[in-house]
Formats: sequence, C-alpha cells, structure tokens
Amino acid sequence: MQHHLRPAVVALVLAVAVGLAGCSDPEPDPTQLRQDRVEKRLRDSFSATQARCIVDRVDPAVVRALDRSVDLDADAAVMQAYSDAVTACVTDPDASTTSTEPGN
Repeated sequence: MQHHLRPAVVALVLAVAVGLAGCSDPEPDPTQLRQDRVEKRLRDSFSATQARCIVDRVDPAVVRALDRSVDLDADAAVMQAYSDAVTACVTDPDASTTSTEPGN
C-alpha cells in the first residue's frame, strides 16, 4: 500500500512547489527600475511632484542617459529634452515648488 502512496505524495509535493513558484514576485521591470533610480536622484533637487513630472515628460533615451551619467553634454539632444522637461515641470502650477530636501 505504501508504494501506491509514494507517487501521490510526490505529485502533491510537486503541485505545492509549482503553486508556490507561481506566487513568487515577478521579475522587476528594468525600465521601471531605471525610472525609479532617476526619479530618486532628481528628488535631491526637485520636489517629488516635479521629479515625477520630469521622468514622465522625457522619453526613455533621456531617462537612460540620466541614469548613466550625472554630467550630460550641454550640447546633447538629451540635455535639451531634460532642460525642457525641467522648465515645464518647475513652472507647472501642480509642480511649482522646489526643494533641496529629499522626499519633498
């Protein structure tokens, strides 16, 4: 009788393992992680609302450039796009304050 239980126990263990694996956290989205890093860094100079606005306004190439470097070339297209986003987000009524305190 024990020989008949062994396959059932193995099947149950496998079913539980597969079920638990399905409940694990999904792989983080690299694009979202990059945006989060850039937004966090921007919050050192801008309010949370402004930082989110800037990240939302620029395209993925600008976010990648901001993630890779703190010194963008002043003549680069990504610098112009970033500057345009900063201007728009700082002058926008919903993001009108700046702060040097992280998290504001």
